[in-house]
Amino acid sequence: MTKTEIAKTIVDICHVDASFCFDIKGGDPQSFLSEITDDMSEREFLFSVDKYLATFKVWGHLYFYKKNLRTYIGFRVRRYGHSLFVTQAEKDLPFSKGDEIVAIDGMTIERAAEKFAVFFDCDPPDRQGERWETVIENANVITVCSEKTFDYAVRTDMGREIGEPSCVCKALNNDCYYIKLTNFFDEQNILSVVNYASKDITRTQNLIIDLRNNCGGSDTVFLPLLQFLLAKNDPMCGKSIFTEEDDILYTERNADGRIKLYKEYLESTTSDEVRRYVVERIEEQTQNKGKGFLPAKPDEFLFPTSGTRRPEKVVVLTDCYCASSAESFVEIASRLKKVTIIGRPTMGVNDYANLTYFDFGDYVLHYPTSRSRAIDSGKGTRGKGIQPDVYVPWTPKNIFEDIDLTAALNWLKKN
Repeated sequence: MTKTEIAKTIVDICHVDASFCFDIKGGDPQSFLSEITDDMSEREFLFSVDKYLATFKVWGHLYFYKKNLRTYIGFRVRRYGHSLFVTQAEKDLPFSKGDEIVAIDGMTIERAAEKFAVFFDCDPPDRQGERWETVIENANVITVCSEKTFDYAVRTDMGREIGEPSCVCKALNNDCYYIKLTNFFDEQNILSVVNYASKDITRTQNLIIDLRNNCGGSDTVFLPLLQFLLAKNDPMCGKSIFTEEDDILYTERNADGRIKLYKEYLESTTSDEVRRYVVERIEEQTQNKGKGFLPAKPDEFLFPTSGTRRPEKVVVLTDCYCASSAESFVEIASRLKKVTIIGRPTMGVNDYANLTYFDFGDYVLHYPTSRSRAIDSGKGTRGKGIQPDVYVPWTPKNIFEDIDLTAALNWLKKN
């Protein structure tokens, strides 16, 4: 497909197939289409699509990319005040974490925020990190304030160093066990965590589950962790873990894409319960293909029938990069009496979820197919996230010190 054909299809999907199509108008499609030419550069094309998709404000669950093109600027940023602070940086860069970016292509950060307001106009500064990285990726020069102030020509071909592991399990002290999970993709990984740490967790007084920077995955993957969140006689024992109802948009495109995804997942799971669930979803998509919005069949996953005496208190750490299935976990955990949520609001992506994709050959568009009825009662999370019980603001101190973890430990000592 040509770039102009792809752009027209993207507009069509956003207005017909994406589950936000009746709620969110988005930007002017004709203005977007007028920008697109078949001979424009890849960089211009991808950025134009990014800007158009940003008008829908469905962060995290609506994105477009080119296959085999993995751009990376080599660092991550968070805005604080009038600057962007580098929170991570690869070794080959002439600056490091903690340094400030004070201008982009000669514009102050405030001026850049105005120029690219489509990415920033609905969220407070501390929730805008990844969108600033998109802007920087499409800039030529940034001005960095380190030991001295200098201009840096932006590169998008940086290699990644080995990042943090997807799972960390350890005792922080005699009274507290700590688990950090950066995704919920790998069912076997979670089962390994539970098998490895179960005895230590159930012997300790407190448990911290760190879901900061957890990009999600599948809700079925986190089920084994729920046993540690229930008190011995918790009224939620044996009850359904999902309470919000969804509607599913069964268009031809959506059903075809979801069936592909379910079949891929079916090949990777070893759980009989999950396999049964996936087979039911495939049948559901097949039977309802082309029927439009229909109520989703409630998921039948239940909490364990009994909780544990220990841990007595559980803290879940969250931030604005906690998304999708991780956000589902936080919502479930927030209803349990021995759990306290500490940190910052989650990303707020689950109003529109259950992603599918459209394959253009060289490009792929991911978009949501379900709509939460919580939206209708004013309980949606888009642009707000799930609020923590104890709020810990982000400041540049967080770059070098784990302020959130310290806050969690202090809370556990006092409560």
